[in-house]
Amino acid sequence: MEKQPNQNPSVTTPPWIRKSFEILEFISPYLASNLANLLFFTPIRFRVPKKELGYLKAAKTKTIAFKKNKVKIYEWGNAEKGVLLVHGWSGRATQVAHLTNPLLEAGFKVYSFDAPAHGNSNGRHSHFLEFSELIFELKKRHQDIEYIVGHSMGGSACIHAISQGLQIKKCVSIASPSNIDWVLNSFCTQINVSTKVEKRIKKQIETKFNAKFEEFSVRTLVKKVSLPGLIIHCKDDQDTPFEAAQEIHQNWKNSTLVFTKKLGHRRILKDKEFAQTIIDFLKS
Repeated sequence: MEKQPNQNPSVTTPPWIRKSFEILEFISPYLASNLANLLFFTPIRFRVPKKELGYLKAAKTKTIAFKKNKVKIYEWGNAEKGVLLVHGWSGRATQVAHLTNPLLEAGFKVYSFDAPAHGNSNGRHSHFLEFSELIFELKKRHQDIEYIVGHSMGGSACIHAISQGLQIKKCVSIASPSNIDWVLNSFCTQINVSTKVEKRIKKQIETKFNAKFEEFSVRTLVKKVSLPGLIIHCKDDQDTPFEAAQEIHQNWKNSTLVFTKKLGHRRILKDKEFAQTIIDFLKS
């Protein structure tokens, strides 16, 4: 199932960046592809809204060394069964922490982290395989983590980790993309580069990670996953189309797909009904 990138994402690219790439590609497609490749691995670090600061104050916070970075780890509660919340690209732990209180009230302990180059962790660049590695690191440090919940690319990282042997009981994927080609195509459309440059970037990434591009697609990864999964997606998502959830569901044999409307890509994290849906799934 192929789909063109959404032309109306919730976070838009400044016109000057689009114009700059148009000019740079005209001068040198090689330089344009190198710069675009760098930007592809460079998240936007948004300021934490005041309404999310309470989650940080309530958390037990520690800093761990992870590869070349110092990463922030957060814990809430002291129950026996832990749930790891994984934010998406250009996100942060407090963004998914809206689920914290419902999970605590339901009797779970909650963990999260700011991935490298995100939130309060240092670094400038990252990628979803690094998210996956960090998930493994958290599980190694906290054996009580039994469940994992990921938003957007965080959901992709969760599924990648599970496909690589992460020992977990259940997984929830919220608004995650299914097709890595779609992710790259969407990025290239937003910064205004040609198909020629997009193909160059794809080749550079395959060389960097010594793998075929499709191996990073969730629709392929879930074929290796047998544990129960819950897929949640909004039909009106302006960042990741609903068709992505359908494709993941089709390829994940032991999964359930639940959808909503009018909650978009991020507001879905604050919805009490879907928080309860997640809790019911984890407890079932």
